Amino acid sequence: MRIAVVGATGLVGKTLLELLGAEPWLEHEVVAYASDGSQGKTLHRGTQKVTVQAIPEAIPEGMDYALVALPNSIAKTLVPAWRKAGIRIIDKSSAFRMDDDVPLVVPEVNVDTLEKADHLVATPNCSTTQLAVAVNPLRDAFGLVEVMVSSYQSVSGAGAGAMDAWSDQIQGITTVENPFPRPIEGNVIPMVGSVNNEGWFTEEVKFIEELPKILGQNIPVSATAVRVPVAIGHGEAVEVKVGREVTRDEVHRVFRDAPGLEVREDPNAAPTPLDVAGRPDVVIGRVRIHPRDKSRILFWVVADNLRKGAATNALQILEAWEKVK
Repeated sequence: MRIAVVGATGLVGKTLLELLGAEPWLEHEVVAYASDGSQGKTLHRGTQKVTVQAIPEAIPEGMDYALVALPNSIAKTLVPAWRKAGIRIIDKSSAFRMDDDVPLVVPEVNVDTLEKADHLVATPNCSTTQLAVAVNPLRDAFGLVEVMVSSYQSVSGAGAGAMDAWSDQIQGITTVENPFPRPIEGNVIPMVGSVNNEGWFTEEVKFIEELPKILGQNIPVSATAVRVPVAIGHGEAVEVKVGREVTRDEVHRVFRDAPGLEVREDPNAAPTPLDVAGRPDVVIGRVRIHPRDKSRILFWVVADNLRKGAATNALQILEAWEKVK
């Protein structure tokens, strides 16, 4: 099996290479592609070194899978051509997520949709991914009526350039342009992405559009996205309304039995971004039942946005997709 990592020098691309070197079942040939300016750079796949190649103009022959971590503008051109050539593509961009013929996959939730994939699978936004893992077992157990989320998203979610800009701000220097509308150091910014005519920012719209598609249920989703000065790990304060009254013990039990989840039942042990950095799973804490409406569940959920939010989810898809012939 030949696997291409396209966009290998970005934060997600580097994480993909790292994980490809750590998974025993992925002892296959890996090719790292990036922009012309990155050609010849050396990256690491576990203990192995990988030399970056420029993204070829011609479609590479004999490639089985492509893990694509490119900006939308480039993905829109590359992905359709490679897909047409018969390469199975797992795409991290948002370019194809809402296309009717493209599954949007979180394996713990809707792995069965891979059976309908025609050489292209999209992965959700990192924040939506961890939310889907958290709310799906509640949907299965109690029914899901509504989801409300406030996300606290780390700087790495905006890419390597954002991390460099934050480092500049910490040091009081300017070597790269700040990608955020305000300084991020010592601040929180409730404006993530670009804004539409109704006042919604793109990171919020992704929650609203992507979660119903993943769940296969047209439920109302409300979202507020905030960028925070944290390196890795997105946190989310979530409230869901379910189909009946529940108890806290019932909810803890559902979370304990769910795939890809850890639940911390002691309120004082609630997880933080530092706790989840480098981990592949999603961690939940602070579970509460609304005192005046027992069908409303509130909780806190965190995950490593570069791992489960991106690279780990993509490799889980690859492993499951390889079993679908």
